[in-house]
Amino acid sequence: MRVVLTLVSSYALVFGLTLSESIDLALKNSPKISISKSTVKYHEYIKDAAIGAYHPTLEVGFNWKKLENPTTFAFSTSYNYNINLQYNLFNGLSDYYTVDSKEFELESSKLQEVAVVEDLKLSVIVAYTNYLKAKKLIKTQEKQFVSLEKQYDDTKVRYEQGVVAKNDLLLIDVEKLKAEQALIQGKSNLVKVKSNLANTIALNIDTNELIDDFDASVSDVEDITSLELKMMQNRSEMKAMKLMSKSFNAQKNAINGNYLPKVNLEARHQINGQERVSGESVFQAKDQTSYGVNVTWSLYAGMRNSAMKKALLEQQNQYNFSLHQLKLDLKNQLVQAYENYKVAKSAKHVAARAKSSAEENYRITADRYSYGDVQTLTLLVSQSNLTQAENEYNNVYYDLYIAYKTLRRIVSN
Repeated sequence: MRVVLTLVSSYALVFGLTLSESIDLALKNSPKISISKSTVKYHEYIKDAAIGAYHPTLEVGFNWKKLENPTTFAFSTSYNYNINLQYNLFNGLSDYYTVDSKEFELESSKLQEVAVVEDLKLSVIVAYTNYLKAKKLIKTQEKQFVSLEKQYDDTKVRYEQGVVAKNDLLLIDVEKLKAEQALIQGKSNLVKVKSNLANTIALNIDTNELIDDFDASVSDVEDITSLELKMMQNRSEMKAMKLMSKSFNAQKNAINGNYLPKVNLEARHQINGQERVSGESVFQAKDQTSYGVNVTWSLYAGMRNSAMKKALLEQQNQYNFSLHQLKLDLKNQLVQAYENYKVAKSAKHVAARAKSSAEENYRITADRYSYGDVQTLTLLVSQSNLTQAENEYNNVYYDLYIAYKTLRRIVSN
């Protein structure tokens, strides 16, 4: 039994939450995804409603009427039941263009959903790596604090022996207190970034939940000209805006259909309250079925159609201006992200060398301090430089990955 428990415990320690799992959880649980999916569904239903114009309409009704002054041809009191079937044969192609418009809007909403998904993935990556950075910062601060505690104890012995002055002991004590406060701050920051990660994936993360590290190495990227070309071809937001512009064109064509005649085929069956006759003439049959073709042509609608076309033109202009602004923004984002990537790549190389030098410098300084060859302040400076170098390397290691993923997000989808 003890062996089994040991294996289960080891499994729990080895297998924690991964970056890939975090992204999957966010895509499954995030309200942002639910909203975008609901928006797509909405446009699907709107398109179905527009297609309904191609179907016949069927109505039933009841009519009751009482006249104060009945005549030979107008009876009081009278009532009837009726059923009316109507089918539109021609509507100036308004129905066709309306369906076209709703199809463009539906496809546009699907492309906007793609953008929401990609933005959420990047948000998860940023939140996840921020947690790992905060976690490694704590380890570095703990390492520094433990080292300073040892130095304080050693220096205290030497002070009691009269080898070093009291100010040397106090210097180390001050640095130890600073390291302790930095450790407290680091642990507090870890709680906050973990909460931010939980918010991003829309799921509570248990206090004891392990979050796995990952290989944050990146590939080289193309030159910025090639990246800009891909960006202009791939970004779903631009494709979505272009589809919306087509939707406005279709809506304007649908309004043009109002200037053309409309042709409806009708069939009507009416059941009257009673048959009415006068001599041998039937003025009102008990049952009556009629068929007909109804043609209407609106010659004037109070400038409503013209005003609607102008309004749609303005909306289309707004989308065209927004599309132009989006292109400008994306180009600027690409330049910023490309430069950030280059700087982050260089910073990682520099930070690795600085960390190696700081480790060697601290090792030498600590050895010389133990022999009394260097002052306490020199030791503390080397300790501080080592901690700073380790934190900097941990940060730039993940910063390069974020810069790479941000650049990829700007270029694609």
